[in-house]
Amino acid sequence: MAIKNNPPSSVGEASSDFSAAEAPKKKNNRRKYLLSGAFLIVLVSLTFYVIFKDRSINDIWSVLKNGKPVYVIAGVLSMLGFFLFQGIVIDLSAQCVKIKLTPWEMMQYSFISFFYSGITPSAVGGQPMQFYHMSRDKISAPKATLILFVTNLTYQIVIVVLGLVMFIAKYSFVAKVNSTVIILFFLGLSVNLFILLIIVCALLSENLFRKVLNGFVSFLCKIKIIKRPSKARRSIETYLEEFKSGTELLKQNKGRFFLILLSTSAHFLLYHLIPFFVYRTLGFTGHSIFDFIAISAILFVAINMFPLPGSVGAAESGFVILFGPLFGSTTLAAMLLARFINFYTMIILSGCISAYAQLRKPYNLSNISSTEKRKSRLSHIR
Repeated sequence: MAIKNNPPSSVGEASSDFSAAEAPKKKNNRRKYLLSGAFLIVLVSLTFYVIFKDRSINDIWSVLKNGKPVYVIAGVLSMLGFFLFQGIVIDLSAQCVKIKLTPWEMMQYSFISFFYSGITPSAVGGQPMQFYHMSRDKISAPKATLILFVTNLTYQIVIVVLGLVMFIAKYSFVAKVNSTVIILFFLGLSVNLFILLIIVCALLSENLFRKVLNGFVSFLCKIKIIKRPSKARRSIETYLEEFKSGTELLKQNKGRFFLILLSTSAHFLLYHLIPFFVYRTLGFTGHSIFDFIAISAILFVAINMFPLPGSVGAAESGFVILFGPLFGSTTLAAMLLARFINFYTMIILSGCISAYAQLRKPYNLSNISSTEKRKSRLSHIR
């Protein structure tokens, strides 16, 4: 499952009320997400067909039913911790702009990100839907943009550093198992590294960043990808203003930014623990917890580049290839259990919470005190 964060495309003061003119756009977005969800279901169905067409489901079930439930529970708790730490990252980022979230509020934004990232190709839906819900809850668009800017920056740092460190530690293992994974890893790493380098470039010099972006726009115009360069350059100037605010925010919150980095690291480490808990569920010992974290981190970077909802297909195939030597004849059963824990069941859970977030009354999360927020909610209940 690809866990990506994509910045929202626009800024401006947000309102919880939507005009009639925006209704068609909302309908189009709803249609887009429904199509993405349908595509995800088709991908999952095809994946299961490929898995089971030459194998007996009874053989796989016989392996799973003899597993140790305590480790399955540990895996589920690890995934809930994964959501919790993502919520903490969002809350700490919100505190940078003087907004304090309750645990339930930050968890909702975490589940929203997972659900819409999971049902859209390349996880493009996660942050835009977080932005939408934050705006709906009366967080101004500039503040929502800054919150997502900080979370996106820390995600890129952790993905690149963790992936690279684990790849160096496990290079000989990966090279022995499948050299194609190395190519996919460096392709995935290059995408994340490119995004991170652009951010670092912007942090060092705004003028240099402007020249790089304008040069990129000129190149895309020459190959006919961008047809309206003036509009693209206006968007660049708007983005640079947002970026300038974001860099100032980081300078003013260095200690908090360090905590966000630590929380983001915990967020990913809990996700990478799932294969280890599956390993113990099936009664295996011998390989260390580090082996599983390292291989999972490498796999995550390698499949992150595939434009598939939830990386369905790529994640399953990658698991079989990289974890095959550790699980042996039980690899398929292990892969299914791991994906049920870290994706299939979680996409259902996050979908239910996302539906609740859409149907509930909007919160008032403008920078007011927690006491005032409680009073406001009590008045809503009455």
